Amino acid sequence: MMMKKIKIILLAGQSNAVGVGHCQYLPRHFSPEKVKEYMDGYEGVPISYYSHDKHSDGFVKTGLNCAELTKDTFGPEVGIAEVISQKYPSEQYAIIKCAYGGTSLWNDWLSPSGGAEYNPASHDDMNIPENYRTCGWCYNEMMKVLPDSLKILEEQGYAPEIVAWCWMQGEADACEEQHMPHYERRYDAMLADLRAGFAKYFAPDCKFIDAGISQTWPFHVQMNELKRAYATKIPGGVFVDTIGAGLTVLNEPQPEVDIYHYDSDSTIKLGHLFAEHI
Repeated sequence: MMMKKIKIILLAGQSNAVGVGHCQYLPRHFSPEKVKEYMDGYEGVPISYYSHDKHSDGFVKTGLNCAELTKDTFGPEVGIAEVISQKYPSEQYAIIKCAYGGTSLWNDWLSPSGGAEYNPASHDDMNIPENYRTCGWCYNEMMKVLPDSLKILEEQGYAPEIVAWCWMQGEADACEEQHMPHYERRYDAMLADLRAGFAKYFAPDCKFIDAGISQTWPFHVQMNELKRAYATKIPGGVFVDTIGAGLTVLNEPQPEVDIYHYDSDSTIKLGHLFAEHI
């Protein structure tokens, strides 16, 4: 039987990948029709997601509230699905999202060939399993979520092909100057381990899209320059300049603004910026 091709977009990172765009503020920025569209979701671009205490248990339509269980929030997957559904209505796409707030590449996303061993003592309160010792717990979670999601699609008669990696991370590492000299090597190792582990799924022309971080973080200039430079070194590498694109963290929620996370319209726009390169 001929397998149907489905193109996979991987979305990973920390809290701005999880999504802290507040649903209640969307009517400030978008028409009632567009807000309804976001609320209804995009069935043609389904998502399998795992994010803190909330996960989809398979593929569901991409829409609002694919983030944390206790929050009325959403992530960049909504903007990704919006653009993809418009640009490629006759093609099959799906999103696989694995994201956790407050996590670093230095430790939590550290892959097997990334360097020093993962330090489980840094998360004693999270009951990290004993076998999570040679690499970070977030990387290990991705190694469960990704194959499980791909298997679901294959059982549905699809041939998954990974066409894009969307990475929204670096904020935690940009709080520590000593992390800067190691970030590129660890990111390169993580991508190499990911490609090696799922070699049969990666498209030859897969895009590796790395989003810059906001001005909030102490070493954001250094981090964004690292990201920009690395994107020029690898095939398919793309750097998304979120500051240059005007993404904001200064307006929501009210009355106490959360300066660490993108405003609701900027969360949508982040998804658009990812999707433009897919």
